[in-house]
Amino acid sequence: MSENEKMPTDAGAPAETTAAPTDSSTPAETAASATPAAAEPSAAEQRGEAIGERLASLEAEEKAAAATPEGEKADRKKHVGVIVAAVVFAVLLIGAGVAYSVLAPAADNKQIEVTGTDAVQETEVDAADDTGDGNGANAATTPAPDFTMTDADGATLTLADFKGKPVLLNFWASWCGPCQSEMPDIQTAWKEHGTDVEFVIVNMTGMNGETEQSAKAFLADAGYTFPCYFDANNSAATAFGVSSIPQTYLINAEGNIIGAYMGAMDASVLAQGIDMLTGNTSGAAQ
Repeated sequence: MSENEKMPTDAGAPAETTAAPTDSSTPAETAASATPAAAEPSAAEQRGEAIGERLASLEAEEKAAAATPEGEKADRKKHVGVIVAAVVFAVLLIGAGVAYSVLAPAADNKQIEVTGTDAVQETEVDAADDTGDGNGANAATTPAPDFTMTDADGATLTLADFKGKPVLLNFWASWCGPCQSEMPDIQTAWKEHGTDVEFVIVNMTGMNGETEQSAKAFLADAGYTFPCYFDANNSAATAFGVSSIPQTYLINAEGNIIGAYMGAMDASVLAQGIDMLTGNTSGAAQ
């Protein structure tokens, strides 16, 4: 035996044998089989993501465009357009108000006329239509519509009950500022002419929360003593179509309307109305 054949081997080390794996799958394949497969996104989710990406892209484009000089100029034009539109709208409102104030007095003068001018407006009729029942050549023949009311004691009466004497009919409420402003002059006129003219001062009870108690309290606190009546069932408001106050009507002794005024009266306007009712037309506006 040659020397090469006589080389010793390590007899104390056991021979290692490695068994070949029986499973031919790779580790990756093994791991994949141990976990559930990832779910594919639905068609709706895919569309939603696409829309979101598109919106984000458009927003970015708008911001980029606004940052340019052209974009800033366009933005300024847009704001100017809004301001111009607001101004035009305001002008139209003012124009409508002016047109109403000009055209309102030109209404048919055979109807009850109510204007905000500085003089009581007379209600006129053509000479051929005048029955001669009024207290003057210019007296109207339009009867005042009748209505019911209650006095301070709760008794019921009508406007027709005052026929035979000229009537100054006024509609008011305690919460109405313009009504309050004319009350001192009404009190003074009643003291001076209460024996010649019936002052029928009607509270619009129920209008905007007005109550008989609040009206009486206002009159007592201010010391007003003229007679006051209450439109508790809206009879007066319906008869005269009262939707705003104060309003004042002049009714002659025959029960015909000879003048009217809308708004708060001052002493001169009230004096003119009294002159018309008593036949003293020297101070009345023609």
